[in-house]
Amino acid sequence: MSKTINKNIQISLLLIATMGVMSGITVVSSLPLISQTFSHIPDIEFLSKLMLTIPSIIIALFAPIAGIIVDKFGRLKPLYTGIILFVLGGSSGFYLHDFYAILAGRAVLGIAVALLMTSSTALIGDYFNEKGRHKFMSTQGMAVALGGIVFITAGGFLAQLHWSYPFAIYILPLLFLPLLASSLYEPKKHIHLENELEIEAKLWPVYMTAYFAMVLFYMLPTQLPYLIIDTLHGEPSTIGFVIATAMVFNAITSRQYAKLKGRFTYIEIYMITFIFFGIGLFIISQASSIAQLFYSTAFLGIGFGLILVNTNAWFLSKVPAHKRGKASGMLASSFFLGQFSSPLIFEPIIKIYGIQGLFLIVSGIALTISLSLFLRGKIFKY
Repeated sequence: MSKTINKNIQISLLLIATMGVMSGITVVSSLPLISQTFSHIPDIEFLSKLMLTIPSIIIALFAPIAGIIVDKFGRLKPLYTGIILFVLGGSSGFYLHDFYAILAGRAVLGIAVALLMTSSTALIGDYFNEKGRHKFMSTQGMAVALGGIVFITAGGFLAQLHWSYPFAIYILPLLFLPLLASSLYEPKKHIHLENELEIEAKLWPVYMTAYFAMVLFYMLPTQLPYLIIDTLHGEPSTIGFVIATAMVFNAITSRQYAKLKGRFTYIEIYMITFIFFGIGLFIISQASSIAQLFYSTAFLGIGFGLILVNTNAWFLSKVPAHKRGKASGMLASSFFLGQFSSPLIFEPIIKIYGIQGLFLIVSGIALTISLSLFLRGKIFKY
């Protein structure tokens, strides 16, 4: 089927993938302005940060339930429900003027993203064979990275006009609906052929990898801004430039995933990923100026461009068709639990060794993981 899959289906799935990155970073530039606008609310600086964390928590909690829904009711009904909730919850800050109502809208956004991620991942598994998946997910990784650049730039520009304007970007998926409705189709029901316990045993290593990889990688958006502002005395705009530069390398690397997968195993790609990630973190740990940070962006972008695509591809190679919904929900939950846990796990290290000390320590962890995977491969080979 993957050879004959039409372009409209592929474009539809790519558009859905960009909604995931849209959900998180679009309103980042508005957070300081939201704090100023609602300054009469106690602890508003802390509460405004919940604009980013509440969707992640909701996704982590709701994604397994969303997966069960996708397996029971099909892929498309949850998908379209997710899009409507995405528009309503995401755009709440554009037309609502009560802070807590907007916060509730962010929780609705989390439910929406959980439905979108589980249903779209299941559809990719249904529509493509393994070789076709690798090729498509190369393009998907590039689309997500480019989408991240577009949305963080557009959000920053609109925030300069008014804090509420970036929330209007969440209305954009309404324009996707005609193409999605005319292109996507409900796959046929799948027969249960494998033992449930055997399936779970095969998938838990993927879930654990997704969780720990996100704990490590999510230290960049959560810790790097403080390094740039507090330690290196950079401007807020510098944060966007550094992240956007890394995303360019992310996009280029993701696009090459299918070729890499043709030469290397999933484990070997993880080994390469952690080498690049470790080098990038080491450069950051030694940086004494903003300019030196940009030397790390190539390594970090390559690492991040590989980790997500490789994990999703590895996951779909292991999960049987009838479990794709529920298992996709567990995978999404693993990713977002990693995001939520990352700053909590690393805060004690920062208090003792500082932010650059944290980057140095995690650099050593990443390179140790890569060495362990290399030795594991040699042991199994012999």
